[in-house]
Amino acid sequence: MIKAIYSTNGIITTEYGALKVAEDYKQKPDIIWIDIHLENHELKHEETLLLSESFKFHEMSIEDCLFPQYYPKMEEFENYVFGAVHGIQLKPNYFQEFEDSIYELNIFVGKGFVITVHIEELFFLETLFEKAKARPQVEMKSLENLLYNIFNKVVSSYEFTLEKIDGKMEELEDDILEEPETENMEEILDIKKVIFAMKKIAESQQAAYIYFTRANNNLISKEYLVYFRDIYTQCARMNQSIVVRSQMVVSLLEVYMSSVTVRLTEVMKFLTLIATILMPVLIISGYYGMNVAFPEHSIFGSKGSWFFAMGLMCVAIISMLIYFKKKKWF
Repeated sequence: MIKAIYSTNGIITTEYGALKVAEDYKQKPDIIWIDIHLENHELKHEETLLLSESFKFHEMSIEDCLFPQYYPKMEEFENYVFGAVHGIQLKPNYFQEFEDSIYELNIFVGKGFVITVHIEELFFLETLFEKAKARPQVEMKSLENLLYNIFNKVVSSYEFTLEKIDGKMEELEDDILEEPETENMEEILDIKKVIFAMKKIAESQQAAYIYFTRANNNLISKEYLVYFRDIYTQCARMNQSIVVRSQMVVSLLEVYMSSVTVRLTEVMKFLTLIATILMPVLIISGYYGMNVAFPEHSIFGSKGSWFFAMGLMCVAIISMLIYFKKKKWF
């Protein structure tokens, strides 16, 4: 699926067919943004012709759009720059299957045009496209402004994901401190996998964005360089935040292990107290369980000896409870 929006002498036009877009591009609009959503992971014939014939893109760049790069890149060609950047669009069960939430956005940038190509349906591009139609004087006032808005949304997706992680970690910490469960360990490991996956794609993103911070590139005017430096700084800050979250999840794992240990200690303490309290009962019952004549029989008689033994057990138990209480063992 292809759609385009372009500005010619302040007049905004939208098109949804590759052949019509190719014809309109020959009229040299001031700025044009073409968005291509790959269906079945492949370009249609007319879309391929648009990229290869109308824009003269190198076949290797077009091929890179069809196969995930996994690592960001920015390649400079004679009349355009081709890049691949990665963002996060969260899906259901993203903590368990986070890799499915990572998307790749391929982008061609040249004098007066921006072309985005992607396999996933990216909702933020839909929103930007609608904003460009509604407020062209803001969204389409320059190529730099359009490009900055796209990159800013990609990098901001990391921040949104980190907020989700923070919320989940706070919830987990409360649950662990209240009563640790086996499910908590699984959730902590899921968060750890998410942070590792984010770290893997975020660390190398800066290398892609740094191209647009150079003062000698032919695409970005000097007054807009500060905007792309902001993108670069924001990306660096995200990397630092991810490192901090990776340390936090290790700490959360330690909290879980400590909580489990404390809980196990309390259980063992309780069982030990019960066993210790019942020890006199076992000794006394074992003593009177021997098949011999006891002196107590001649003093208290057969029935009285039973009451004597039971009283002795009760006194022993109460004495031990009083002793344990004084020692503050429970």
